[in-house]
Amino acid sequence: MFLKPVHTSKLKKPLALSQRIEELRARPPEYINHGEALLIQGIAAASLREQVLTEDRISLDD
Repeated sequence: MFLKPVHTSKLKKPLALSQRIEELRARPPEYINHGEALLIQGIAAASLREQVLTEDRISLDD
């Protein structure tokens, strides 16, 4: 269902943010089920948590 993401670190010349936004807007909509939507929402919420470096580990502010 999902396309394998291409990490910008693997590209020879990474795309500018504006180019990436245009690329995503040009894609046709992809319909997902409720479970997939919840999974994506959880991943997005987790990526927005504040991360704090403490000594030799990362502390996630929950």
